[in-house]
Parts: sequence; C-alpha cells; structure tokens
Amino acid sequence: MQAVQIHNGYFLVLAHGEELIETVTKFCEETEMHWGQFQAIGAVEDVDIGYYDLENKRYMFQREDGPFEVASMDGNISEYSERPLVHAHAVLSQCDETLRCIGGHIKSARVALTLELCLWHVSQPLLRESDEETGLNLIDLNP
Repeated sequence: MQAVQIHNGYFLVLAHGEELIETVTKFCEETEMHWGQFQAIGAVEDVDIGYYDLENKRYMFQREDGPFEVASMDGNISEYSERPLVHAHAVLSQCDETLRCIGGHIKSARVALTLELCLWHVSQPLLRESDEETGLNLIDLNP
C-alpha cells in the first residue's frame, strides 16, 4: 500500500493481493485515525459480501470470486472498544460482458488490480455502542 497525506486525511493506493478491511484497519491503527469517512474505486476479488438480517440479528454473507470493478464503495471509520473499525458497503460490477452488479456490506475483499481510496478525517468522535434492539454496534453521537 502507498499513502500520502492530504489536507484533511489520506489518499491510499492498495496493491494487488492486499486485503481491504485488514489493510485499512492496520493503516488507521498506525496513524491513530479512529474516525473517518472514505470512498474508493478500483477492482476486487474473493469478496465476502452480504446484508444484515434484522429478524435473526445476524449478517448473511456470500462468497463471490470475481474479479469485480468497484462501481462504488463508501464507508466509515468509527471506534469500537478503543480500536478503529472499518465499515464498508459497495456496488461491484462483474468484469465480463454481463456487467452484473451485486452490492452490500463488505466483510472482506482482496484487491484484484488496484484500489484507490480517499480517507477523510472526521473530528467528531464516532463511537460504537451495542444496541440490544438491533443486535448491532451502532454509532452514538451523544454518548
């Protein structure tokens, strides 16, 4: 991964084979960035993508080999148990003539070619707390 500091954050370029969530989490730990927002484009493969089943209070994931173009990826960095937590959603387009798209919560994804990610610092603490009603760790802006 390459990184350069910009006015209010960082621009990251992830290389072929790097795991998205793991790499961004490690970068945030090393730079002590616990609150942020990001967008990314590029290509990924070996993706675990899914959704949250509210009725059963659990994530449902499926494995997709890819490769996929990252048509859109958005996410945030919040703090949970005093560590940065990467939360990412994406729309991914199949790299073939069908251009089939899938979208959802990204549990893991490996960079297929490159992934260009702009990470902006958020000055407001984004702290996650366990929510009994949903079973999720939700951001609480008024802890």
